Amino acid sequence: ATTTTTTAAATTTAMAAMTAAMTTILSSSSTARAHRATTTTTTPMRAKIMMDNGGASSHRRRFDVVARAKTKQKRAGGGGGGSGVATAEGLYVEMDLETIGLEGEAWKLDAVAEAIRRGAVGVIPTDTKYAFVADLTNADAVQKLYDIKNAGLNKPLSILCRGFADIDTYTTGFPSNPKAGATLPFKLAKQCLPGPYTFILPASKELPKVCLMDKSTKDKARQCKARKTVGVRIPACDVTTALLELLDAPLMCSTVPECDDEPAVIYDNYLAAGLGFMVDIGARASSAASTVVDLSTGDARVLRRGAGDPDMWASDEGDDEDDGGDDEDAAWGFA
Repeated sequence: ATTTTTTAAATTTAMAAMTAAMTTILSSSSTARAHRATTTTTTPMRAKIMMDNGGASSHRRRFDVVARAKTKQKRAGGGGGGSGVATAEGLYVEMDLETIGLEGEAWKLDAVAEAIRRGAVGVIPTDTKYAFVADLTNADAVQKLYDIKNAGLNKPLSILCRGFADIDTYTTGFPSNPKAGATLPFKLAKQCLPGPYTFILPASKELPKVCLMDKSTKDKARQCKARKTVGVRIPACDVTTALLELLDAPLMCSTVPECDDEPAVIYDNYLAAGLGFMVDIGARASSAASTVVDLSTGDARVLRRGAGDPDMWASDEGDDEDDGGDDEDAAWGFA
């Protein structure tokens, strides 16, 4: 009887172990199937993720995620035809800030930061318009930005700063000797930033020289020159701020021309020119670029009335016509 009882117990234990093992295998298999069902990659066209909406409804909401690596067929010419070579052209990142929020979407910016470190030029949102950006310290990237924008050698660009510390590093600072009775420009700037303003200040020696190819010459030699002034911005855009926090330096930037505020259109328009990435957060709320204020000579001069209130920088005397006028050439390219 004792032997029979012991054998039955052993059999029961073995059956229980086998059942547990089968349960683990089935669970792992189900998890793998669920993962494959919820994540589908269709490279090189788009990477998509199917994610549970997380609410009471059982339906799933589909949205485009980290990258849309478009390809372009390049066909070599020749009498007998040619071969088509597919090459990755750009990174398209869509962020759903309205439903998910930045906290749940910020991880997508890691790929953008890495692209910038590799020298890519792309388009990101700001608190005004979408802007071309490139690594400020990468001469080849800056050249590519000028090429994509089709900008002349003397056209000024601005930099997107992480905070006032960057402004202190790359400029000589705000003027400290305003007219008698006037508010210090720095104090006014503190009220404006972060915000839709570009301030033109004297550049410091820390600002990298701009070395661009002179395409009018036969050898297209690079011309390097130090910038005497630079436009600085601290945008009030959470996505811009989050991206800058991933980088070691400010970004050189220039506004996207008035082609369209639709990100997909911007991407398609500049992809062939060498655009490396696009960060899409939807249409921007502001239709105006930043207000541009030139402080490089000491006195404030409003070069462009934009999204920021220019009146606080107008002349107290009210007799300087330049304070209220727009100088589109001087403000060219500032996002």
